[in-house]
Amino acid sequence: MDKIGDEIIRIGLPLTHGSNLYPMVKPQSTTVTSLKTVPEDGVEVWSITFTSLDCTYVETVRHISSKGPLPMEVFRRRPAGDIYRGIVVHVDVDEGDEISRADLEEHLKLVREGDALIVDAKGYTDRWWMKKRGVIDAQDYNLKSPYFSDQAMRGIIEAGTAVLCGNFPSFSNPKTEKGFGIDMIAEFYKKEGNMILAPLLNLPKIKETEVVLQINPIDIPGCCSLLSCPIVYQGMLKQRLLKFLANL
Repeated sequence: MDKIGDEIIRIGLPLTHGSNLYPMVKPQSTTVTSLKTVPEDGVEVWSITFTSLDCTYVETVRHISSKGPLPMEVFRRRPAGDIYRGIVVHVDVDEGDEISRADLEEHLKLVREGDALIVDAKGYTDRWWMKKRGVIDAQDYNLKSPYFSDQAMRGIIEAGTAVLCGNFPSFSNPKTEKGFGIDMIAEFYKKEGNMILAPLLNLPKIKETEVVLQINPIDIPGCCSLLSCPIVYQGMLKQRLLKFLANL
């Protein structure tokens, strides 16, 4: 059940084809090619093309670096654990469209330092899920993804976003040579503890702008990306959780 009343909305992908967590990739369902090496760190970065929507995952800077906290380390340091105040923005974009800073600006004003920003790109992953039930043409799903402009990412960073969430697979233009947002994501990750949560379902069902996000990760020791079963709370339940967060 993806929605319980009006207060609880499950936004994670059903696990129907096994898990494919980076860096624990399965060669039979993944194409792995070398992308570049980060000179100052010596970590080799890989371009990974998924051929199935295996899971919703939460990841930290350890996705691209040997330094920094793993997801569970971030949650253990926070009084609220994996629970965050969130701001939801529904963006009217089509396949391959750029999400501009102007598209987000009014909602970025509502973000507080340490919040989650949840971006619905017109139900992008929902449409793929309904069409293919999780089995996708990676070239289409990835390369037709909406994406953030550099200025949009700059605004997200400046707003103090701690968890960037979306229902699309690429956070910068996947058709560029660099692809899949390595540079801007590295900039986002300069703030220790920042994380990405994606891909998501059911975001169009969220009716409120201010919500509470619970990530619900499964602890896999040493893994930089954790399978997650995230939930969004709105309505009266959200209000109670916001009071809980405010009193920490």
